[in-house]
Amino acid sequence: MTRRLALRLALIAYGAVNAATYASLLPLWEGFDEPFHYAYVQDLSAGRGFPVMLQSPLSGETWESLKLAPGTESVKRGLNLPLTFDDYFLLSDARRAELRNHLARISKQTPPDGLNYEAQQTPLAYVLLAPFDRLWQNANLPTRVWRLRLVCGIFASVATALLLFRLTARLGLPDEFQAALVFLVLSTQMFYATTAHIANDWLAVPVMLWLFDSLVALDAAPGLKNALLVGIALAAGLLTKAYFLAMIPLAVGVVLLLSVRRRLEPRVAALCLGIPVLLSSPWYIRNSLLYHSFTGMQQVRSGVTLRDVLRGALHLPWLQSLQDLAYQSLWTGNNTFRTFSLHTLTLLLAGFVAAAALYVAASLRRTPSSAERLLLAGCLLYVLAIAYDTALVYVSDHVLTAAPWYVQAIAPVALSLLFCGLARSSFYGGAVVIWLICLSAYIMTMTWWAKLIPLYAGYDGRSAPLQLIAWYRADFGRVLRVLGATAIADPMLIMTLAAIATISAIALALLIAARTFPGKATPPAEPAPVPEPNFPASQYRSTHPPTP
Repeated sequence: MTRRLALRLALIAYGAVNAATYASLLPLWEGFDEPFHYAYVQDLSAGRGFPVMLQSPLSGETWESLKLAPGTESVKRGLNLPLTFDDYFLLSDARRAELRNHLARISKQTPPDGLNYEAQQTPLAYVLLAPFDRLWQNANLPTRVWRLRLVCGIFASVATALLLFRLTARLGLPDEFQAALVFLVLSTQMFYATTAHIANDWLAVPVMLWLFDSLVALDAAPGLKNALLVGIALAAGLLTKAYFLAMIPLAVGVVLLLSVRRRLEPRVAALCLGIPVLLSSPWYIRNSLLYHSFTGMQQVRSGVTLRDVLRGALHLPWLQSLQDLAYQSLWTGNNTFRTFSLHTLTLLLAGFVAAAALYVAASLRRTPSSAERLLLAGCLLYVLAIAYDTALVYVSDHVLTAAPWYVQAIAPVALSLLFCGLARSSFYGGAVVIWLICLSAYIMTMTWWAKLIPLYAGYDGRSAPLQLIAWYRADFGRVLRVLGATAIADPMLIMTLAAIATISAIALALLIAARTFPGKATPPAEPAPVPEPNFPASQYRSTHPPTP
């Protein structure tokens, strides 16, 4: 086995371990809107068909569990349920164990109650989870949810790593910069907060990468195979998350441009764009018929118009909104919405700003490749979509920012661009890479031992290292008992996984830092030459003069 392959396998394993740790530590229903997303899966696995917003109830099992599992103050306000984490940690060990045992014994025959406000979501991610839910139907509710989380989180981390390696190879990034980028993405807390629970984001994040990778491949080598992959990837995205509607202009633009330049046969172009229309349009027609809204978004369905959004955009404090979204996209303590140290996150953001400056400087020296321009266009479209959503939730819900988990879909793509600039920036590029990966390793390590484990084990002190060490040492047995009642999996398993993730983060950060040390990194490869069209040249006039 080569060192290159060994490092890649180590990075993939690192992502899988982090995903498993997150899925195991997260208490039942602490994932964003998780009980309602799971109710969607239950409807499908039980054969009840697709749910309908404001009509389909939660299963009785899920509704009853919401009364027994602890939640945050914000969840309590939204659902009017009795037990917060503060209340839960004041209970005796015996009472917490009793509640946990009750959770495991809820009857599936409990009458349904409540309404599922996530019933309008696009269906693909839930359709893929439904067979697993049916396979594990005899397991109790916490075990079932935990196993589904493992499917979501591990798939997302592995698929994201593999697709990032492929996309960055197409961009010509050297191996060490590819490894650094994958490590950075897999060391982001919000990546796991987004993907390691039951929802649809676990599929949306890798599908977004798949779409961009397919578009770059089509741009480099127009042909039937790559056109089919673009069509299928776009269809999968549109059936996974409505924000993929923002990617339609990008896909249409690439296909039309290739057709105009006589690089893509018209019938292949029509097939490429016809696939997503054929596969996804029934769902969006259903939205229009049921909700009188093409996207099915709750805010639009409630009557918020485009004029309202534009008016709201004029009054929205955009600088404050952007700042909040930037920090929340790096670290958000699940439904508690706590944050990490602002000073540490500011240092990480400073690294991204430096990377952006180096990319701009590198682009002034050499025109970005066609693949980079494609990624830039896609990022711009997605930013516009987030800006629209920000104004929409500001008008409807008086919230300053879009959901931070939306950023995770485009973050790996944007970081791929920034790393192109870092790879071309010699000494400064290597220095910024080391800065980013060392900070990310530190943040991921502290996420487990200073933030999430203490949070869900009832610690209410400061995050100072000496105080935390004293807390762990004072009564480690009690830490395990509380965590055993709060977290969804066995506490010793969580501790073991967190230890493996920590050791892996430090070891990989040191190894990658050594390989990207300024002056040691491999210079970036030149973009591959564009191949000739793969359909008969006699049918079309060439845009290039004949070669003698």
